[in-house]
Amino acid sequence: MACKAPHHTIVALSDMSKHKAHLPLLSVILLAIMAGSGIALGDIFWAHATVGVAKNLAPGIANFIGGFAFSAGLMLVVFYGGHLFTSSVLTGVSCAESKVSFMGGVVGYWTVVWIFNFIGAAATAYLYYKSGLPFKYDGEILKHFAHLGSAKTSLGFTEAFIRGIFCNVFVCMAVWLAVAIEDGAGKVWGIAFLIAAFVASGYEHCVANMFIISEGLISKAHYLAQFGGDIHAAAQALHVPVEHLENLNIKNFLLKNELPVTLGNVVGGVIFVGLVALISHKPDIEAEKKH
Repeated sequence: MACKAPHHTIVALSDMSKHKAHLPLLSVILLAIMAGSGIALGDIFWAHATVGVAKNLAPGIANFIGGFAFSAGLMLVVFYGGHLFTSSVLTGVSCAESKVSFMGGVVGYWTVVWIFNFIGAAATAYLYYKSGLPFKYDGEILKHFAHLGSAKTSLGFTEAFIRGIFCNVFVCMAVWLAVAIEDGAGKVWGIAFLIAAFVASGYEHCVANMFIISEGLISKAHYLAQFGGDIHAAAQALHVPVEHLENLNIKNFLLKNELPVTLGNVVGGVIFVGLVALISHKPDIEAEKKH
């Protein structure tokens, strides 16, 4: 299996990130929407692949299967050329090398990608609900998203932040492998194993959560409507503590989950993957430039 050396890979990632940041705004918007939707589709695959597994076999087996299923989402993004916030933060490396500006190539680009990832993920959540598919298996999938969404919006800031760091080390290293490995099969397996590791470990991905918590909010609204607004009856039907279901709201979605998770994803991707690699492999990069 042909594979680039680490110093060649970080240079390729930096150049790729520069190219993506300099694409026309319409291209970035469309590819960010598609990336948000791609991750959402990976979440859907994960949910359908693991329904009932934890209850009937073991949580670890469900996590392992779900991690591999979810990796399809990143494959959709990578092979389509999507702009996903968690990997697009690597423009921080391009900025450190003065290939892109801080305001345009980092702040502006990240903001556009984050917003339109959210639009793609939330739109997919709504369309998925309207498809009727979450009602399969006696509605267990729709209930699962309410349970998961309420758990995510009940996390403490520090917990969510640290889980975001760990998550994006795996995600950016999956992208690293996709760039480093030359053949298609190698790229697929590289992405699958590292994404499976992040999902099975329970880390937090801001774009995945844009879909998961949106679907959780839809699930909450559905069951509240079913029980005439009685949150206690809805919580009982969903097997979710009332206080957790109350935490599942837009304010907590944005401030208690998306904010700390996004910050953690930035730290994990920019610092612990991008800048550490750039600094560590700088001697090899500079030596090669002299020859």
